[in-house]
Amino acid sequence: MSKAQKILLALTAFNLSLILMFPPFDDYSVTSNNVAIFGGFRCVLSGMPNAVVNASFLFLEIVVVLINAGIFWLVTLENKSRQSRRKLSYRKATLFIVAANLVAVMLFPPFEYISHMTRAALPTFEGFYFLFSRPPYRVIVTPILWLEVIFVLINGGLLLLAFKERSVLRNDDDIKAAELMMKLQKRSS
Repeated sequence: MSKAQKILLALTAFNLSLILMFPPFDDYSVTSNNVAIFGGFRCVLSGMPNAVVNASFLFLEIVVVLINAGIFWLVTLENKSRQSRRKLSYRKATLFIVAANLVAVMLFPPFEYISHMTRAALPTFEGFYFLFSRPPYRVIVTPILWLEVIFVLINGGLLLLAFKERSVLRNDDDIKAAELMMKLQKRSS
């Protein structure tokens, strides 16, 4: 394991511990109809009444951290196997862009008013707000957030396939076949 991979694992463990120590909470108001309002991030050890951990958003945070760790792990593997002089390939740039998009999606999730909440498969939403300075009485719309993450990952995967490097001769049979082709071409000339 390289030094970069060790640093990556340490950062991933730190991020996961930070996420699990300060999970997202939903506040349940006594006056409303048991509707959860996004209450922000609090220490898991603080016993807050009428507050429940938003498990779906917490799971999504963990998934994004693990996906970004996987992306940067692939970048470190590509660095080790790359022999060319070009340091930043299209594949590496795609991985960085996907990681940045996932972070942006998590920092600006879709919110909706409490009064507009429905049980529809694709609910309406008011807009995207910065996670740490949202207006009051808003709820994160997790189905739309999941769709955003899925589309970013699908587009990133398609771009990685589009920028796949063409492999050169891989095994001895291919090399022998290429040498035979060269000999046949020389004879015919």
